[in-house]
Amino acid sequence: MTQTDDISKAECKKLSIKIRDDIFKPVNTYKTTIFLCGADLTQKDKIRYKIDKVLRNWWYSIQYDIIYPEDIFEELLYSSQTKDLLSLENLLAESTDAVVLIPESPGSFTELGAFANDEKVRNKLICIIDEKYKKNKSFINQGPLKLVKKANKHALIFINPNEIDKEVDKLNTSLKKMKKSSSKRKDKITLLQIHNFLLPSIFLLEPVSKRTLINLVGNATEEDEVNSFQTTTAALTILTNKRQVELTPNGYKLTQLGVKDFLSFRKTSSRMKTQRETVAIDELRLEILNLKNRKKKLKV
Repeated sequence: MTQTDDISKAECKKLSIKIRDDIFKPVNTYKTTIFLCGADLTQKDKIRYKIDKVLRNWWYSIQYDIIYPEDIFEELLYSSQTKDLLSLENLLAESTDAVVLIPESPGSFTELGAFANDEKVRNKLICIIDEKYKKNKSFINQGPLKLVKKANKHALIFINPNEIDKEVDKLNTSLKKMKKSSSKRKDKITLLQIHNFLLPSIFLLEPVSKRTLINLVGNATEEDEVNSFQTTTAALTILTNKRQVELTPNGYKLTQLGVKDFLSFRKTSSRMKTQRETVAIDELRLEILNLKNRKKKLKV
């Protein structure tokens, strides 16, 4: 099978809207999007690593879509001439239901100070703290954490780091309450979510050229060609580094891990809804095969 360079811009527009509205949006609306900050995930003795390990359980993967700052900072924020670190607060406000921060490293203390002082992010912030520091008369407790608690009484969670499996229920309770009052944009694909749009796009079109993916992203996000090129390039780099996609001589394809992560992303608790979406995706894939191999117009 050849690349999809021969898909016209008109057909790309139809496809991008179909993928955005029928695959991306329903899942993005259902799932709780979390921006998980804290110590480096290579530090297995830290709370962030332990929390992340629990949240990777199959049941939590149905409920949560987790975004990691280390995935997006260098590629997405530094690669675009029109984006900068000052844009992060607005991105978090638009793209997430909650910012979960575990202040346990120099970098995470800096993040706590910045996020606590930004009203938009502060209202989304959940801080997980080792219970042994609960009564400390420290600057952290009296300063940023006090601000966070004032914004949301459910935002401070004190835990025993040696019993994460039990303590994670506290986080789930707080996330459910946060989800009910979420201001996340459910009708827009933001910079932090491009990869979740590209996964189904590549799944449906593989092998697919970068040019087609740029056209799809541009139509779905309503961004100009320069921004679409930059964000698509950055997101493909992230997906490649995470071994979810690979570039073949004929174009981009999902790896086995990529297929698994795409299927995990689109899971919901409703089996019937998942079955309906599977049928819809299969029908769309058949339409695309007819377009690519038999030059039939898309019936979408």
